[in-house]
Amino acid sequence: MDICKRKELIATCSRDKTVRVWNYSDMVLEAIKEFEEPATALAFHPAGYHLVVGFVNKIRILNVYLEDS
Repeated sequence: MDICKRKELIATCSRDKTVRVWNYSDMVLEAIKEFEEPATALAFHPAGYHLVVGFVNKIRILNVYLEDS
């Protein structure tokens, strides 16, 4: 789990092979991404626009696009 410093976002990864981005102020699931293998670690960029996801044998960098309401 990681918390974004400038936005109200939390990212989680679990054994169900998903990475989820949550808005903790509105208590809403903002985004979900499913992978073929479970993620072992993740980290937000301080601005919240990128998310690094670590797996056993690779690292992926994801861009986070969320609409402001």
